[in-house]
Amino acid sequence: MSKLQTSAHQKTRSFLRVAGLLIVAVGFIFTLIGFASFFMSFGSWKFEPPRFFWCGFVGMPLLFIGGVMCMFGFMGAVARYTAAEQVPVATDAITDLADGTQGAVKTVARAVAEGVQEAHQDK
Repeated sequence: MSKLQTSAHQKTRSFLRVAGLLIVAVGFIFTLIGFASFFMSFGSWKFEPPRFFWCGFVGMPLLFIGGVMCMFGFMGAVARYTAAEQVPVATDAITDLADGTQGAVKTVARAVAEGVQEAHQDK
């Protein structure tokens, strides 16, 4: 366990993952029922108002809440994946940059050394 994680960290992360996925699933079902009811009311011969349209108003906030919970629950896994994808690219870029600028760095260092020597000779 690192200094950043408390003893309840693992429990909280597991809760956010499981509860988030369950709430997203319930929200999706409610939203699907609400929209299906809405569009099916147009398909009948005699127009009837949708009976379960209210389910959409319950489902959409549940989708949002569950999505946010999943975001926080899986944040570490996503960050580790992102870092594993980006670090090799950054390493290659830094290596190429170092190889490409070696000559310029030597030239600047030589110029600085000559300037320091001239300053000491003038004294």
